[in-house]
Amino acid sequence: MIKKQYVVRLTGILVCLQIVVFTLRAEGLPEDPGKSNSQRTGQWYRADPASQPVNLRRNDLTTIVAARAALQGSIFEGKGLTGQHAVAGFYSPDAKLTFYVNAPETDDYSLSIIFASPDVQTMEFQCGDSLITTPSLEKSWKDSPRNWRQQIPGLLHLQKGVNQVTFRLPESTVKPSNKNLQLQTHLDQGQFMLYSIELGTPAARQAQLERAKEIRGDSTWMVEGKYGLFVHFSANMHGWTGSTTRSEWFQESVEMFDVQHFADQVERTGAAWVNFTVTHQGFYWPGPSNAVDAVMPGRTTERDLLMEIIDELDQRGIATLFYLHSGYNGVRASEWREALGADYGAADVSRFNDNMVAILRECSLRYGKKVKGFGYIDGCLMHDYPLDPHWESWARAIKAGNPDAVIGFSSNQGPSVSPFSDLSTRDGGATLAEANPDQMGPGKQYGDVDPAWWCFVDTWYPRKPMNGKWTGGPRKPTQAYVDYFKQMAEKGVPVTINLAMTADVTDDHPIFHPKCMAVMEEVRKAVRGK
Repeated sequence: MIKKQYVVRLTGILVCLQIVVFTLRAEGLPEDPGKSNSQRTGQWYRADPASQPVNLRRNDLTTIVAARAALQGSIFEGKGLTGQHAVAGFYSPDAKLTFYVNAPETDDYSLSIIFASPDVQTMEFQCGDSLITTPSLEKSWKDSPRNWRQQIPGLLHLQKGVNQVTFRLPESTVKPSNKNLQLQTHLDQGQFMLYSIELGTPAARQAQLERAKEIRGDSTWMVEGKYGLFVHFSANMHGWTGSTTRSEWFQESVEMFDVQHFADQVERTGAAWVNFTVTHQGFYWPGPSNAVDAVMPGRTTERDLLMEIIDELDQRGIATLFYLHSGYNGVRASEWREALGADYGAADVSRFNDNMVAILRECSLRYGKKVKGFGYIDGCLMHDYPLDPHWESWARAIKAGNPDAVIGFSSNQGPSVSPFSDLSTRDGGATLAEANPDQMGPGKQYGDVDPAWWCFVDTWYPRKPMNGKWTGGPRKPTQAYVDYFKQMAEKGVPVTINLAMTADVTDDHPIFHPKCMAVMEEVRKAVRGK
């Protein structure tokens, strides 16, 4: 449970409201408690955004979250998985956002936005004499994405140097209410919510798409393999016995990891690949990494557990993918993010991008073609996108040791973050469904990505002390899983399914829930025929 304060600007007056305590899922907000407007970690708000304009990249797309703009009128900060960097409450035509951007040269720029709205609204964008008025996109699909991207017609003319780009809803006549003030979801309880604007010249946008296509990864082996196993070696997970999380005995957990026993259990499931969490709920790396040590010593190990897992699985004809996130939540997240350079209030966040690129590149070069890629990089839209990462440099770092590596930049419940993502990467929890294939493809919400789905049988990882026994179990009947895996294999949609695993991977207790293993053995027989 985390308490957060949300700064609300009503009729030009700043009013601090204490928002009720709410429960966050594993991928929720950062740990930091609420602070003042000028001190709060995780927010872009400044007294004078004009003093630190956003530098637009010359040959690329630049993203700017709405909370980084200057606010005018009845606008307040959003809430939710992406709402922490959004604004809503456009109650009148006077409510306006002003983005200060520094253009490298005089040129025409195309514009796209990420937003959510229950109704079609007239939107206005202006920079100097350039004015674009257009209706907002009407959502025509069910469920996700719950925030969506719209390409704005027309161009904004920017002068070289600092420009002011303004946004408002010129026909808005929404009447505020107490309900409107507590934004709970991406749709912000019926309010228009702007998450970000994205600026780039038409030529730069087209060139970016072409470069992404040139280095696209190869996922045909996933389609041929049909399904794989997802395992969370999380810093916040628990062992078979004991009451402390793995982070408190991080080194020991890596030293005791029985790789052969782990691989034996993977083989029983019939998985064609394992997506292994290199980091989760705290940035602790189970192997050597000079790049991680350069950010913060003490979070790596001498034993190269990752290499041992890769080699053992490879001998059995099982591929390896990696999962990670940039350490935005979990154990000692604040100190890691500060060392990493992930400061939402900093004028220059290039250190964050450079550190992540260094970590990814070193990893790729170390393990080479033995690693099929980073199948799931979590929190990209919610936590990394607001820092305007150079996704292309991340992608090229991941492919440095394996040009065919696949990449999944997670979009969570929003649209794609980058054309450099190869896989549709959004987890479905216990849901047995496809990743909204209607929204995949060039120009669609998830972009030109290969279909894939991620879900779990029981849960992601043991969040509470286990006390020497497995509880819970499969969320659905065995036949439901068998039918689902067969249907997905026929459609050519690879599934990566998670089994909760104990933090202590040894052969003196079941590292996976026996009932879940029984389910996967039936899946293996039905799909593999053996």
